[in-house]
Amino acid sequence: MKKLLLFIAAISSVEICSSQSIYDDFDDYKVGQYLGIESGGLWTTWTNNPGGSEDTYIVDNQSFSPDNSIQLMSGGVTDVVLPLGDHSSGSWTLSFMMRLTEGNGGYFNILHDFSAAASNWALQVYFSQTGYGNLVVGTGFVTAEFTHPVGEWFQVQVDVDIDSNQATMSISDASVFTWAWSEGSTSPSSILSALNLYPAAPLGETALYHVDNVSFSAFGVGIDELNSDISIYPNPANDVFYISNPQGSVVEVFNLLGESVYSSQLTGGQSSIDCSSWAKGVYFIELTSE
Repeated sequence: MKKLLLFIAAISSVEICSSQSIYDDFDDYKVGQYLGIESGGLWTTWTNNPGGSEDTYIVDNQSFSPDNSIQLMSGGVTDVVLPLGDHSSGSWTLSFMMRLTEGNGGYFNILHDFSAAASNWALQVYFSQTGYGNLVVGTGFVTAEFTHPVGEWFQVQVDVDIDSNQATMSISDASVFTWAWSEGSTSPSSILSALNLYPAAPLGETALYHVDNVSFSAFGVGIDELNSDISIYPNPANDVFYISNPQGSVVEVFNLLGESVYSSQLTGGQSSIDCSSWAKGVYFIELTSE
């Protein structure tokens, strides 16, 4: 099923084009094939060897949005990485859906510097089979503990404001912890480099988890955070979405290349926008009024 992810943006098309945004639900990839190969280089592995033993497979035994996801399981050397662009400024939101198989834990980390064994960790997060997790910032001490679901999908989100040196992690929209973003495992750093998915778990546990709908964008204002005068729904959208109360507004929609795919003058009330012919992906909506 086609999915379009919508973001509000009070920016120009030039700024859209120069930013890096990612949305990957794995649904266009072939089941049973390697993630690094199917993604066309979007994903890599710990030693930059897509299609090798560290890579993981596209699966359809679990998914948040039909039909595919990726699976991380103990017992091999799976270690996949999503490079995020080595950003040194701006505000960024990274989120993904995660599901722990009952009786198993999970893990991910975010890197200041992606250099295999010489990498600099910003944070590491462990999910336990018991439904209790912990977040490790920088040098390796447990900084925060939290609860999480097991056996069902939940959202993990990390918001990073590099300019203010602040980061926050949330589980299913509930804030877990806020810390100074620059803390690192080897040295302080402001860089936002990569997401690393590795089949680790707390001591004494095995890992088996799935990840779906990975999103990364500089435009962290989502539909739920819009002010009460504007509402855009549904999000993600399939064939049509609606904008309510945009009286006197001009709407323009851009794709990730900064190309305008839709433009119209809205007169107020509820307006529908047909997106059935648009390619699946992330789109930015610019509303302009007095």
